[in-house]
Amino acid sequence: MPQKEHTYTPFDDDLASIRMHILEMCRLIETQFNQSLIALFESDATIARQVIELDYSVNQLEVHIDSLCVTALARQQPAASDLRSIVVSTKIVVHLERIGDEAKKIARIAERLAQQRKVPRQRLSGVQRAAEIAQKKLIEVLDSYTRLDTTIANTLLCADDSINEEFNDIFRKLIKSMTDYPRTISSSLDILFVAKSIESIGNHVKHIAQLVIEASSRYSEY
Repeated sequence: MPQKEHTYTPFDDDLASIRMHILEMCRLIETQFNQSLIALFESDATIARQVIELDYSVNQLEVHIDSLCVTALARQQPAASDLRSIVVSTKIVVHLERIGDEAKKIARIAERLAQQRKVPRQRLSGVQRAAEIAQKKLIEVLDSYTRLDTTIANTLLCADDSINEEFNDIFRKLIKSMTDYPRTISSSLDILFVAKSIESIGNHVKHIAQLVIEASSRYSEY
């Protein structure tokens, strides 16, 4: 049976514009997360402040993309696959924005710790391992969206929960540290909150991977 030929429509221009802006948001989110970790591990309050301020641009872009989606739906009469693509796009944007929120949380903690100079770098070693895993997975899922590569997305979905395992290990060690050395409770809680943010980013990555698979099905119909 011959493959159905895709007919180009004005809606494709709208989808292309939405996708272009999502790719811009991907770049901002990757920068925000990477810089938040630099601020944390290098005790750099200046970089932490830049990450916090970058969140405004991320939020503005989210609002703009939502507006593009609403306008596209109002102006056109999308087919079912086009409507699905819009819905998937809005869901991806939500997860990107939440990753940005987690990066901002890390940056706020990094800024405070840098100003107080109260956490030796060696105490962050467990967090650093989890962060490296999360960074790698975030790069991969954003790459999979950029190229609509379902192979990468499927690999991410099937990967082990190494970030969650690292978080559980960090949690156990911090509980012991707080029990043995009560003076470390404040800084231990800060480290725990950072680890929780990294774990949350890993969960958002998996959600985005699933959405990439859904998004690619629309393009496979062309």
